[in-house]
Amino acid sequence: MSTFPSSPRRRQVLLAGAALCATGLAPTRSAESAEGWTPDRPITLVVTYPPGGGADTTARAITNQLAEKLGQPVVVQNRGGADGKIGAAAVYGAAPDGYTVLWGNADIITVAPNLFTTLPYEPSEFVPIGPTAAVSFILVGRSDLGVKTLPELVELAQSRELSFAHWGNGSRGHLGAEMFRHVAKLPQILLVPFQGTAPAVQALMGGHVDAMFMTSPLWRSTNTRVTTFAAAANKRYDQFKDIPTMTELGVPVELEVWQGLFAPPKTPRPVIDRLSNALHEVMSDPDVQRKVEEVGGLPIPGTSDEFAASVIADQARWKDFMQMAGIRPQT
Repeated sequence: MSTFPSSPRRRQVLLAGAALCATGLAPTRSAESAEGWTPDRPITLVVTYPPGGGADTTARAITNQLAEKLGQPVVVQNRGGADGKIGAAAVYGAAPDGYTVLWGNADIITVAPNLFTTLPYEPSEFVPIGPTAAVSFILVGRSDLGVKTLPELVELAQSRELSFAHWGNGSRGHLGAEMFRHVAKLPQILLVPFQGTAPAVQALMGGHVDAMFMTSPLWRSTNTRVTTFAAAANKRYDQFKDIPTMTELGVPVELEVWQGLFAPPKTPRPVIDRLSNALHEVMSDPDVQRKVEEVGGLPIPGTSDEFAASVIADQARWKDFMQMAGIRPQT
């Protein structure tokens, strides 16, 4: 359900909606736009999940190249917990000077405002810098679950309650499980939260939970120790051509999530321009794209304005899903 394009078709859709950038998450232009900005000390990149997860893996795949473009080190700081809210709140309250940026994703920017009545940050006030990658999701089960195909999993889930690991309310693991329950018309499932994707995967491989929607980077490194059922997508990915999609198997669940960089509210346009241009160059580099693909991501080059338009559309889409699935906002 993500709206940022990982294909030419999706990119055309985004560009058609670029007029949305006039409001909301669009970067604010000012009279200072003509002035340049060059960082003179290290930049902190806050990842809102623990080390080893999908977001952390893809973030670390580009930091060296981004540092070269900016002329300063880019240091990853993992601030996990509270479904990503702790890290997001830290960046939200940071000085708007370009030296603290957020590795954001749909979970904390476009899903959270539809899932929680109060947040320690205002998602719409973050300033989009640019997209980095999309991460796909694979529905997997513990190796000794006793079923090997998606139809068999659905049949099992209709006969008894299955436990699904996830990494917080509003995460793709949580929403994917809810979508699976809704689309497959299951009587119930047991949702088991963890502090991040890596701990959730460890619990699955340890046999403590039955299934989960695993990020593609983590699936690449663990697929021999789990049962793979299907990709949570509408179309097969080039990287995973042998994996059927849930849609083609009659259980349409699509969870691709975008990732990108955001700056604190009121960050000046010259700072955003410098960061955005550097990021766009990095994500357009074939070597970087291969590196992101190797860890299971789908590289996405794009401008700050294109990114802003996509984020706005994505929030509206998740609002529609929450209403359809009957998921009510929590405090």
